Amino acid sequence: RGYTDRLLRVDLSSRKIVVETIPDEMRRMFVGGRGYCLKLVYDGTHSDTTYDSPENVLALAGGPFCGESGFAGTGKFIVGSISPLTRTFCDSNVGGYFFPLVKQAGFDAIAITGKSTKDVMVVIDGDGGRIQIVDAPQTEFSLLEAEKVIDQYKGAGNPAGVAFVCAGRGAGETFFGCVNSVYYDVRRKRCRAKQAGRGGLGTVMRAKGLRGIVVKSDMS
Repeated sequence: RGYTDRLLRVDLSSRKIVVETIPDEMRRMFVGGRGYCLKLVYDGTHSDTTYDSPENVLALAGGPFCGESGFAGTGKFIVGSISPLTRTFCDSNVGGYFFPLVKQAGFDAIAITGKSTKDVMVVIDGDGGRIQIVDAPQTEFSLLEAEKVIDQYKGAGNPAGVAFVCAGRGAGETFFGCVNSVYYDVRRKRCRAKQAGRGGLGTVMRAKGLRGIVVKSDMS
């Protein structure tokens, strides 16, 4: 019925990864996407939390229709956090294949907390059932490098089975950095990117030392 009822929590300070069950009450009251992000950020922060505080939550979530191929526009998902621009909760929606693959891998939401002392990335391998925090590559993620990332992780020869979100180097130098949602478009036979542009949430990602999140899940 549109839910996996599982939440992935990643603490970048301790490098601890936990999978939690989402309570029925949370699902009924907050529905999905935006509601889940709001709930996770509200519960994890306090009045003194700033965008670069370790406890600040960078939340990503898709609603019950996310990834449902029978409906148009269901690649959309929400990114939410304490914004460096508004200094309070802000969310932004973005499309692409990323969160449908996260759903396929078994999660309705991701909550990132903590701060890494060096640049890292989170890899969600839905095919192999593994989640890892690994060192980020020397080169920055970009649309020019996207095919290399997808080639590295693609499963069953399916480039559409890998997508990632990332924030570029510039996001760490401004308060209005975007989160990029990068995927391989099988019809155009090239990588494309969409942006969660509201609130400077890419700046939050870079402040945590998080270069990006890669998800692999063969949906063929």
